[in-house]
Amino acid sequence: MNTERLHAIAIAVVDDLNTTNSLKALNDLVKSLQNQVNQPQAPQFQGQVSQHLKTLSDVLVQSKSNNFSPAWKQLLKELGVHDLLGNPLLDRIQEIFARNQITPATALQELTELHKQLSNYKTSFEAVITSFRNLQIGSEEIEKGQCELGLLIPRAAVSNNLKEFATDLNKIDTLFGTFSELTTYERPGFKINSVSSTDFNLMLAAAPVMVASIALAVDRILTVYKRVLEIRKLHGQLKKQGLKDKELQPIKKKADSAIMEEVEKLTPELLDKYYKNQDTARRHELSTQLKKALIEIAKRIDKGYNVEIRVSADDIQETSKDVNINAITSVLKNLEFIQLEGEPILSLPETTNEEELEKETQESQNEE
Repeated sequence: MNTERLHAIAIAVVDDLNTTNSLKALNDLVKSLQNQVNQPQAPQFQGQVSQHLKTLSDVLVQSKSNNFSPAWKQLLKELGVHDLLGNPLLDRIQEIFARNQITPATALQELTELHKQLSNYKTSFEAVITSFRNLQIGSEEIEKGQCELGLLIPRAAVSNNLKEFATDLNKIDTLFGTFSELTTYERPGFKINSVSSTDFNLMLAAAPVMVASIALAVDRILTVYKRVLEIRKLHGQLKKQGLKDKELQPIKKKADSAIMEEVEKLTPELLDKYYKNQDTARRHELSTQLKKALIEIAKRIDKGYNVEIRVSADDIQETSKDVNINAITSVLKNLEFIQLEGEPILSLPETTNEEELEKETQESQNEE
């Protein structure tokens, strides 16, 4: 994680805690439960517990953290904070009450510890913000109406090797370039906003219309791939039992077929929705390239890549005048990091060889 991203996450978490006032709401719940434990026969304290629990539930459901990007949620998990915000915190609290319906003293003990953890983390994040500002370290902020497109590349996918990483970046530039031409009719290249290195997390500035098209494509492919996960799991189990690759081929073909069926359906839909250029010949060429790009997205998902899309918090919280921003925010909740088990299962057709990649890269540079 780079410092600018940590700074941005710290700001967002503290802002969320202040906006929802969830720390106070949790403290009020703890106090009312303490009163109930001390005076179990007093019905008014039971009513206060119910009321404070409802208040806390209402604010946590509205938490901005529920709409954090998958990458941010993953980083919060690494920091140990993911279940102290929004819906995950609500789930923990409800689970505590469900387990301790007849032992409120135990529930009080767990909720008190939960409040202590949340308070300590808020203090820590506030200290991070103060320190980073004193050190003049910026944060990854996105202006309203702007977008950021990210790709998390597992080190294993490029063998942690510079040459393979560079080759993959060229392929990614071609892949994203196809969506750029689809929506803006040009391939100007991409400005790098940041690069993180736990896994290679590449963040690019991108036009909302282009990001909207990628969001739609990734959402549709992810929806199909989630069904493929069961096939992948079965494939791994059968391979462990000693079945040969030839015997497992029909299972792999089933997974390939599901993805290719969606690619064939999605390609003309994207063209009809976004490509308004009247150049028929170029439209046909772009259709071929778009199909290849969709296949590449599916193959990368299968290898553990993750696509991240970020818009400003204000855009998430309100209805934007930009239809593309609205299209992005409508699918953000469906974009999640998939936890994969076993080896990749897809055997989709190769879309580029090294000569084609070099040619496409050169053409892109000439257009610039």
